[in-house]
Amino acid sequence: MSSPGATVSTDYDYGYFDKPVRRAQFNTQYLETNARLPSVVILQAEYDNLRLTAKQYENLRRNLLRGGVGEETVDLLSHDDQTDQGGNCQTTSFPNGNPAEEGHPAWADGDGDGPPGANHTQSQGHRQQYERQCARTIQLSNLAEGTTHADIINAVRGGMLLDVFLRSHERPATVSFLQSADAKSFLDHVRRHDLYIRNKRIDVKWSDRQFLLPGHVANKIAMGASRNLVIRGCDKRHTEDTIREDLDHIHNLVVVKVEFIGGNCHINLNSVHNAVHARQCMMSRLRYKGTKLHYDEDECAQPYPQPAQKPRRESSAKKTPVAAPNRFHLLHLDDGEEDEIAATFQSKKSVGIVT
Repeated sequence: MSSPGATVSTDYDYGYFDKPVRRAQFNTQYLETNARLPSVVILQAEYDNLRLTAKQYENLRRNLLRGGVGEETVDLLSHDDQTDQGGNCQTTSFPNGNPAEEGHPAWADGDGDGPPGANHTQSQGHRQQYERQCARTIQLSNLAEGTTHADIINAVRGGMLLDVFLRSHERPATVSFLQSADAKSFLDHVRRHDLYIRNKRIDVKWSDRQFLLPGHVANKIAMGASRNLVIRGCDKRHTEDTIREDLDHIHNLVVVKVEFIGGNCHINLNSVHNAVHARQCMMSRLRYKGTKLHYDEDECAQPYPQPAQKPRRESSAKKTPVAAPNRFHLLHLDDGEEDEIAATFQSKKSVGIVT
């Protein structure tokens, strides 16, 4: 047995053990030396996956540009809400993980009783802030057969609309206002005065699912966007058929109406986010080069029509009062009759009475 402090000799090759130690020391020195460099160490598989994703995005972008989609549109679709708002907002939550469910950018479920959407997170607009999640969506039920988007838009007033959603095979429809206060005022108004579309009384209530306003759409609205477009100084190249054909490829976009007034073409659409996309697509087409394509006013932002006042009845002209007939008129004797009676009595007095 060896005593404490004694050395032990062995035939083990310590050179084999020194190799990984020296390698670890070299890596440590490299990391310490390059600690301030903007570098990230990832696995080779992750790096290959990132390169593949970048290649796919490059191909997708190139094919979209070749297909006529504007570069501004591609950039817009590539951004998420946090990118557009500087990272100072909540991310949009989509029901069932589908951002295009029922044709809307996003929906939030209500909490049952009362106006849903109590969370009032505001987006950071350039000029004005708008509530991203709030009670802004109204449900219209009991619609008449064949009701169209135009019928609903013609019946709604009191605030700018974000979206009008109507399924052709279902009766309910939803109307989403930009401002929560406008939605509440509209609901209060129709509860007092009723709402009729196609001569049928409509049931109105808060929708169970509320429209979420995406950040990039809020920014566009702050800069003047609406759900309507206008082509200033349009020419013979622009007809209702060509405009509808140019916008037919946009998913869930509804061209409600196309009107030519005073040399301008007014295009009425069903939602703001579709109008933003439509304008960008139109600007990328040769047909609209050199034209002034702007956002138009939303007719639904006009105030409620004042109820027709009942005409006041004009008071009839005063008639000259007629004196009540004298019931003793028949007993009235005029002066001539009085004279005859008096003469008769006088003649009787002059005749003597024979006894």
